Amino acid sequence: MFWEGYYRHRWIPYRNRSAVPQGKRQSRPGDDMSEEEQRGFVFNTPEGDAELSIDEVKDLAAEGDPDGLYALGMAFLFGWDVEEDQEKGYMYLEKAVAAGQTEAMTLAVRLFMQGEYQGIGPERAAELSITAAKDGIPDAQLYAGLAYMDGISVPQDYDEAVRLFRLSANQGNSEARTNLAYMYQEGLGVEKDEPKAFKLYRTAAKAGNVNAMFHLAVCYEFGIGTRKDVPSAAEWYGKGADQGDAFAMERLGFLWSEGFGESGPDAPKAFELFLKSAMEGVTSAMTTAGRCYLDGYGTEKDMEEAVKWLRMAAGNGDAEASELLKELKSA
Repeated sequence: MFWEGYYRHRWIPYRNRSAVPQGKRQSRPGDDMSEEEQRGFVFNTPEGDAELSIDEVKDLAAEGDPDGLYALGMAFLFGWDVEEDQEKGYMYLEKAVAAGQTEAMTLAVRLFMQGEYQGIGPERAAELSITAAKDGIPDAQLYAGLAYMDGISVPQDYDEAVRLFRLSANQGNSEARTNLAYMYQEGLGVEKDEPKAFKLYRTAAKAGNVNAMFHLAVCYEFGIGTRKDVPSAAEWYGKGADQGDAFAMERLGFLWSEGFGESGPDAPKAFELFLKSAMEGVTSAMTTAGRCYLDGYGTEKDMEEAVKWLRMAAGNGDAEASELLKELKSA
């Protein structure tokens, strides 16, 4: 299911939040900022922005203020003006969620989807997303769209998923744009339109979205919504691979094994990519790496390494790897 990570979400929350409360800094941690510039929390109020110190945030939280609880939770989770303390951070985050703070709900879901927070399950994450999406939070709209697409805690509703993805995408969320592209590619909740899907993938990929890079490369490789262009596919798989996308590494490995454009096959390069993908946990790449060691493709023959990778793939349920192991045993 997409909710369980098909699009391999990779979000890193920073202090410059877009809604109440938001952190003061307008750049990423590690930028060249003075100590004074790096301190303080900015709250949006009806009277305008108000900057509070960590002590004032603590006072707000002690009073049960939802925004204060959320800000203090972020402070402890990410070590902003206090020593990082995950236990305290999640405690205050949960209190903020219980108090109805929708940015806190969104953060809780994000951390859950990143595998960092076990305080909620898929159904609760979906419920929080749907609630927070009503406040117009882009990430919450994305997560709620995923819930409706997969039917998590709500009846499956592709039309609603498309509506939420579009709302989020229109606020600049490239992950939502990638999901919207998939809906057009498959004709879910909208009339199937592969050229439109291709354009959406391309826009999101150019904005730096790794998942979109992969899907854009697939479009180029197989001619989905555009003319077939394997060199362009290799380019975008390469961009994704450079960002650590193990699935892109595997596909790029296959392209190098066959050659493309004016480039002939390159077995060592293909093997290197298969092995990197396998080391990142891609089961099919484990099987391919095992085959490479077995046949001496792009590397020296190594039966021990071949069996190791095939066993790992078979342990993950790969039927091809299991069959190869049986053949090796009976040989």
